[in-house]
Amino acid sequence: MPLSSVASHVHELSESAATKEHFKQLIDWVEDQKPNTLISRPFVVKEKAFSIMMSSGLRFSLLGKMDFGWGKPVFTSCHVPTTRMDCHVMPLASPVNGDDWIVYMHLPKKQLDYMEARAGNVFKPLIAGYLQQALNPKISRI
Repeated sequence: MPLSSVASHVHELSESAATKEHFKQLIDWVEDQKPNTLISRPFVVKEKAFSIMMSSGLRFSLLGKMDFGWGKPVFTSCHVPTTRMDCHVMPLASPVNGDDWIVYMHLPKKQLDYMEARAGNVFKPLIAGYLQQALNPKISRI
């Protein structure tokens, strides 16, 4: 089967599950699972091995689509407790501009410094002024 057909099938399956009731049940399930945190592990035997889990929330946008009972979300994010030692990178859709991403990086300072030095023109700090544009689109783009 061609990859495009597989992608179409996966898209159809995920679309059929993307209902308000499904996400309410998913939130309840996640709350029940909190003690069992998922931690990525390196696929090597060394003690001080380094791994990064890449995930994508770009197509998992709830902005303007889902109402959790207190109104539709304007901004979504991911949470990583500071006690976690594993690393991850997750891009999410921007609430301001369809061409922008919000990229969460839970990485050691050394890797973050490297990203800032080598890709400072790509990655900008997330500031309140940028997010205020999602609430008030008349604010000029930063």
